[in-house]
Amino acid sequence: MPTDLPSVATFTAPALSGFVDVERNPTQAVHYWLRRDIVRGVFRPMERLKIAELVDFYKVGHSPVREAILLLTTGGLVVHEHQKGHRVAPVSLADYTDLVGVYRRIYRLMLKMALDHGDDAWEEAVVVQLHRSLKVPKLFDSPEHRETWQLAYGGLHHTLLSGCGSPLLMRIWTDLGNRIERYINLFADYDVDLGLDHHSKHREIVDALVKRDAPRLETLVRDFFEMGTSFHQTVTNTLATVEQDDIAEDDEAVAATPKRGRPRKK
Repeated sequence: MPTDLPSVATFTAPALSGFVDVERNPTQAVHYWLRRDIVRGVFRPMERLKIAELVDFYKVGHSPVREAILLLTTGGLVVHEHQKGHRVAPVSLADYTDLVGVYRRIYRLMLKMALDHGDDAWEEAVVVQLHRSLKVPKLFDSPEHRETWQLAYGGLHHTLLSGCGSPLLMRIWTDLGNRIERYINLFADYDVDLGLDHHSKHREIVDALVKRDAPRLETLVRDFFEMGTSFHQTVTNTLATVEQDDIAEDDEAVAATPKRGRPRKK
């Protein structure tokens, strides 16, 4: 069953719950709750997603839970095992490294497309979203504060990239972002993240975007990614330690397993 972290379904702040209506669309509600709860680490890697337990956990019917799980299999957060049902996707250092590399390449491509094709309405939406995000303090002292910051951060970048005009790329970027965010929530050192000035970087990026200054925007995005290097390194370091510990435990288990067959005659 889930960890001690509270589910997003229990959050009461309008910014975190106002857009979810479980009465009108229970499948959509469960899909959102379960996705965010997996991303936040409420459900651990490789944890079995049992229908009956989720029905009780979210206080909804069986059908919405089944549909939500199936929807999540397309985004890489849930995996299906033949004749065993569904589990939360596993984690690995190789997967995280691959995700970050692909995410950054797609981000640059989409931002260039947005700069080329985005209209005045898109520019206005970006400025409005920046203003909203700047009003959200970067606090991690409670699960709700952390979720509020992560949604504001993600909302700004979603608006920035939406000018690319490609729903397919937006879906790919969203899925990659959710998967990376899960690794961050599970393995990152948030003390390092608190020392990074995202607000200032966001202001500079939006300013270059509004001025359609492509060379400066490219430089700012490169600097933005480099600024997060130390933070992402905390994830890779923790993952490397976890994998080394798992290998050591496996070796110990193999060594402790009695060998089969008849003993050889001396």
